[in-house]
Amino acid sequence: MPDDFLFAWACGFELAIGAIGLLIAWFVGIDARAYLGRLEDLTWQSLGRDLGIGVLASLPMLAAVALLMKIPHDSIVAINRLADVPTMKALLSLPHGELLVLSLCAGIGEELAFRGCMLPWLTAVRDATGQLQNNFNVGDSFATAVPSLLVVAVMVSSIGFGMLHPITKLYVVIASLMGVYFAALLIMTDSLLVPIVAHAAYDAAQFFIAKREIDAEPQDDPAESLE
Repeated sequence: MPDDFLFAWACGFELAIGAIGLLIAWFVGIDARAYLGRLEDLTWQSLGRDLGIGVLASLPMLAAVALLMKIPHDSIVAINRLADVPTMKALLSLPHGELLVLSLCAGIGEELAFRGCMLPWLTAVRDATGQLQNNFNVGDSFATAVPSLLVVAVMVSSIGFGMLHPITKLYVVIASLMGVYFAALLIMTDSLLVPIVAHAAYDAAQFFIAKREIDAEPQDDPAESLE
């Protein structure tokens, strides 16, 4: 697969996830961009704060995964070998700039779908019997949400996020836990930009680390293989 086509396909796939999230949100009558804020309301201070929080929030994930990957277990070894998969090798051969753009597409697309659409939609569920009073509306601070509904919304949206990454069974679990973490970032800040940046920064860092490791591997000398 040509590198240009692979890059366009990967970015398109990630952005399509976000587009599906926007479409579902429109269909159920909510705005998946409700926690992004309006452009006219943005300030350099708020933008810088959210970007900074997002980048810093990626560091605990990177540290936790780095420690996890050191555990000598077959399921961990399987994840560590993902860089040997042809498609992943092709992705890691892309320039750093394209890997960064792909990471941004993943952060935007997946966070729009799962934290922008699914999480607030489930949090705003109304009880048809009227036994559970829920005054939360999409766009409100999550501090006003019914705690039990919020927990269920976080779990369901995070498991859905994990199922989007069916690379290995363990990877689904890890991705689901990351989904909980991204949801917590949104709930604590009421800003979708924070998990978008954290997600993109984490993906970019993992891409760059894997690319550096592959580039550092000794390459076979074609002349030697002919001897």
